[in-house]
Amino acid sequence: MNTTASRSQVLSRLAAVPMFSDLAPDTLEALADMVQLRRYPKGAFIVGQNEVGTSMFLLVSGRVKVAIASPEGRELVLNYLEAPAHFGEMALVDGQPRSSDVIAVTDVELLSLDGKDLSAAIQLQPRLALSLIATLSRRLRHTIARLEDMAFHDATHRVMRVILNVATAGLETRGAPVIQGMTHYDIATLAGTSRETASRVISSLARDSVVTTKGRRIFVDLDRLVAKLEQE
Repeated sequence: MNTTASRSQVLSRLAAVPMFSDLAPDTLEALADMVQLRRYPKGAFIVGQNEVGTSMFLLVSGRVKVAIASPEGRELVLNYLEAPAHFGEMALVDGQPRSSDVIAVTDVELLSLDGKDLSAAIQLQPRLALSLIATLSRRLRHTIARLEDMAFHDATHRVMRVILNVATAGLETRGAPVIQGMTHYDIATLAGTSRETASRVISSLARDSVVTTKGRRIFVDLDRLVAKLEQE
């Protein structure tokens, strides 16, 4: 992990975060004093489950996996996050240990913000507080929806729901309903099923022109997928 970065690099990464892009130069400079640019290679553990959390992280490039592991080493993937995003704030809010592992799926760049500076950062950019609240609310809704899918729907429905969620996030971040950088196995782990089942569902959706695979990207017709889910 390389944590050495120039002042200009920190400022450029901060300015690229939508939440901070409209800040005045002097405010951005003050915020830059509170954060540190960190780089992690693919496969690196950024935070570990049950660790004491002292910082939150702003993901400025790359993708990370949020997961928990059983004592036997089995992994349950909770989510994938792609820049721009943030994580690690929950431990700062409730003072409890980290609830999950966060692992770099690609090489990533992060801005770390120490917990002692969180209040000062919010004073500089009040939208940070709203973003933290919105993120916690969204994750709670995601957890409830996932529990509902596990309890009341079969594997086919769960795979389609994961595809819908990820493609919708792609529309928000890339401007297109596309799944990029995720394998069929990654989709299966989020849906709580096997890779073979996920591949079968994706192939069926492709035959119905709901999804189109181009290289390692899956383009999704959101309207058709929503209609198909409503038929389930």
